[in-house]
Amino acid sequence: MSTGSITDALSRVSAIEQQLAQLQSGTLLSSALGGSTGASSTATTSVSPSTDSSNGTSSTDFANALAQAEGGAATSATGSADAATTNSDSALLSELLSAASGSGSGGVPAAAPVSSTAGATLPAVASSELTTDQQQFASTLSAQTGLSPSVVSAWLLSEESGGAAQSRQAQGNNDWLNIGYTDSATYGSGDSVWSDPTSAATATAQWLAGQDSIPGYGTASPGVQSILQSVGQTPATQIQSIQDSGWSSSGYPSLGSLYNQISGN
Repeated sequence: MSTGSITDALSRVSAIEQQLAQLQSGTLLSSALGGSTGASSTATTSVSPSTDSSNGTSSTDFANALAQAEGGAATSATGSADAATTNSDSALLSELLSAASGSGSGGVPAAAPVSSTAGATLPAVASSELTTDQQQFASTLSAQTGLSPSVVSAWLLSEESGGAAQSRQAQGNNDWLNIGYTDSATYGSGDSVWSDPTSAATATAQWLAGQDSIPGYGTASPGVQSILQSVGQTPATQIQSIQDSGWSSSGYPSLGSLYNQISGN
């Protein structure tokens, strides 16, 4: 190989290294794609060998586009004698693209999607006092609202326990806090949101926060929404907030003793 060929090869390697640095910073792909912005621009960092849904192109197409945008002039100057070397450069650049995006042989695997928030840990006594669906509901509701797991467990027992709770679980009804059940009528009890304890807990948490998440029932009253203002305070304060909320016309007089039973106090 002549000295000139070696110099040219070293120059191309240097250019590829610069392109990789630009690729990692996000500037090179934007240039190759015509300087586009928005969702399709930001999605290029996760391009895989398969077609990318954000822009309909593959990593090979990117490599060719980059080779044309960054090295087209140099390729024309070297002539047909360097055509094989240029193709090799394009293949190397494609490998670098694959490595940067976490695909291809030797590439770093893409990061796994973030998992959903795990449910809160309930007190041991809850496993014997609550049905399995009640436990899942209480765990999810506590995690999503920040209310004490023991307070939430006691709250569920105030609404439904024993044979009544077993019967409701058999019906596939996970409205464990009886939202929509009023003295005059029942609202939204047949909605599919109640068929699963997790989705039911999520809808309940959203309703407590003032969202219109219960079909056909409307948003929670200011008193009910004030329950979440006790989050981060003592269980006794949370219990008092539930009792004062107007959720139950009885005011949950036994909620404190149920909490003591659940928490072991």
